[in-house]
Amino acid sequence: MDGTQYKGKVDILIGGSPCQDFSLAGLRKGIDGNKGILIYEYIRIIKEVQPPIFIYENVKGMLSDKGGKTIKDFVQAFREMGYNCHYEVLNTKDYGVPQNRERIFLVGFKDSEHYHRFAFAPKIKLEKRLVHLLETNVDERYYLKENALSKFEFVNMNGNQIGKIGGPVSKEHNSITNRIFDIDKLSPTLTTASTGGNQEVKVLVPSANKKGYEVAKDGDGIMLEHLGSSTGRGRVQSEKSQTLTTSGNQGVYINFRIRKLTPREYFRLQDFPDSFKFVVSNSQLYKQAGNSISVNMMEMIFRQIEKSRYESCLGGLFWKANN
Repeated sequence: MDGTQYKGKVDILIGGSPCQDFSLAGLRKGIDGNKGILIYEYIRIIKEVQPPIFIYENVKGMLSDKGGKTIKDFVQAFREMGYNCHYEVLNTKDYGVPQNRERIFLVGFKDSEHYHRFAFAPKIKLEKRLVHLLETNVDERYYLKENALSKFEFVNMNGNQIGKIGGPVSKEHNSITNRIFDIDKLSPTLTTASTGGNQEVKVLVPSANKKGYEVAKDGDGIMLEHLGSSTGRGRVQSEKSQTLTTSGNQGVYINFRIRKLTPREYFRLQDFPDSFKFVVSNSQLYKQAGNSISVNMMEMIFRQIEKSRYESCLGGLFWKANN
């Protein structure tokens, strides 16, 4: 692509370069990888287009590549073109959407005054929960089958009633099977015992932590990818989703069952409205959502750019009025 054809015609240039070589989920080849090296193409395009403002996004792992040298060199390349840059790791969940998605955002300004007046918005309290974004009447194909469910254990709130969902508890606890909810969501007979009756059921999710598992409660997000991995951890997110990937293997424990998130739920977790039309297969939809920038993050940055621009204009008017 020849960016010179757009010189003087672009107000804001937005984009990124492929993240796989910087991602914790990848091989971490960094800037030496076939995709990581494409950040040089991004630099070239900025140099040719010369937009007043640009926004760059990538995974958090870019900060640690080559001991931090990659990001320093990246920013320095823009400084040599006359840009001042703000960059920070921001999380989607800190701006109103229940997805734990950390990404580095870099905003570059040609105008130094505009640069000095810009700041990323403060974090806000997360009010939405994953359950607020779930679809109703989800097709049975999204629910885990018996073979996949065998990897999980189901326990009561005290952690001492272990069993498989919809099946018998483990041998040492076979005397308390009537204390576990069944797959039809029915409660056992209520008793007068303080330890009996209707008790919350949690899930033990395989994890590479010291315990060997993480605990999920109803409404929590579960990463379903590579459950047998010896390095996978952080699989459970309380009332929100883990970072969406292109594989479509983020799930949820809801109503005593575990299922994959649907494509629509993926897009809701990226803050797309339901009016966004699906015109490709589900596998491609998962890729689109996993590769996308969260809409709420872009809106926040746009608002902050406009706010700093407005304050810059007011500052100029104030200076003229007093001189």
